[in-house]
Amino acid sequence: MFKKLLPILFLFTGFQANAVLIGNLTYDGTYISGDGRTYVGLDTIAGFTYQETLDATQEMGGLYEGFRIANTADADYFIGSLFGANPDNCSLVDGTASVGLCGQVTGWVDGIFGGNYSSTSDYFFFIADEAPNSEMGHVVFGVTGFIGMNEESNSFTGSDDWSAIGVNKYEPISWLLVKNTVVSANEPSILALMVLGIFGIGFAREDVNLNTL
Repeated sequence: MFKKLLPILFLFTGFQANAVLIGNLTYDGTYISGDGRTYVGLDTIAGFTYQETLDATQEMGGLYEGFRIANTADADYFIGSLFGANPDNCSLVDGTASVGLCGQVTGWVDGIFGGNYSSTSDYFFFIADEAPNSEMGHVVFGVTGFIGMNEESNSFTGSDDWSAIGVNKYEPISWLLVKNTVVSANEPSILALMVLGIFGIGFAREDVNLNTL
């Protein structure tokens, strides 16, 4: 009986066999989500210029409406969520620029949250609003999970070098897009609990029948 119910449970819970979970973040092949936020996968808009990225977030009814280009605090929050309960050196939002190694994330491999740049590293850009001498910063993910952060990296114009029209167009890097998401009761999960309840009742009945033999 339980085997017959498994497809129904997966349908109600939105089970995704290919979803990737690292720290508190889950990647479904398009979006990275967790801790009340949703991010666009690192390869989804790789190749966009800064202006194209900004325009995409401001397009009414567009695919990225409701998202914003991540700032330093957003990047810090992303890194903290990626490390989960493990400590790191970069996710403290303290108003000062971070430059250096954040630590190593367990389970990370190149491209696991959407591959960009190269076969050994992934990157994302963010607005460096805490760094007085720079417009943008970047976060780098090494192939073995070492993560580095530089909040004093370059200018908006300079970031376009890694867009589809830049001199480094064969090594595209995307801006991190983020939006806050409201955590609410998941109706499919409630339905799944109902199915489990029905299954429990059925199992109890079978148990009663066995005991009466």
